[in-house]
Amino acid sequence: MMIRRAFRIGGWVALVAGALMAAAAVTTAVIGVLALTGKVTYPVEIDVGPFSARSAVSMPVGLGADVCQTADITAQNSSRDCFRFFVHEDAESGQEVLRRQDADVRPTHATLRGEVELATTGGWSPLVAATVARSVIGLAVLSGLLLLLWRLLAAAAAGEAFSDRAVRHLRGIGGLVIAVSVLEPALDHFASAGQLGYSWEAFGIAPHLLPGGSAGYPGGVNLGQLALGGLILLVAEIFRHGAAIEAERRLTV
Repeated sequence: MMIRRAFRIGGWVALVAGALMAAAAVTTAVIGVLALTGKVTYPVEIDVGPFSARSAVSMPVGLGADVCQTADITAQNSSRDCFRFFVHEDAESGQEVLRRQDADVRPTHATLRGEVELATTGGWSPLVAATVARSVIGLAVLSGLLLLLWRLLAAAAAGEAFSDRAVRHLRGIGGLVIAVSVLEPALDHFASAGQLGYSWEAFGIAPHLLPGGSAGYPGGVNLGQLALGGLILLVAEIFRHGAAIEAERRLTV
């Protein structure tokens, strides 16, 4: 009885979360349409009574450079385009002016990744359209996963864990996980700034901030996520076998 109650509570939590994700997808789509038609510009501030929210578009960026193997700490304007990041084997870095990498492990290259927020001028923009579409698709898929989880937990709460209905929900979850593992890197690649015709400029002697993204498509496919989807489909087949045994048992009784 307690287990069924836990399933029921978990199902309602998944339902509420799925509904919120669906509402977020609709809100993101509406704001995107308004921005692409010149009605608003990003970032968008939304105030509804005591509640406020902020909607923005961004693009992935990365900063990569070699790590300095030697450096003069007194030089303020070094022409070296490397990170001054040193690892030492003891707690003290020493008092030498000329620092060297002297530990048994030595950093050689560093890549920093993050997001840069974009401000828009209003009107049509292929990058904004692609970014909004990617966000809406992601929220919609997440909402679908949560709603399928809700239906699965509801079936378990009703004592139908091994049923055709539960098998369909598990197959849907596994299929969505596999679809996301393939779709996400494809969207990152084909909706990137470079693919949409944007160019960028980096200058100076310091390490450069440049647009980043996935490892490319299909190389950026998340194999772990793909395997997880396959595992869920395998579990669905186990549940299907259990449902068949349960149906035979009921006919026997």
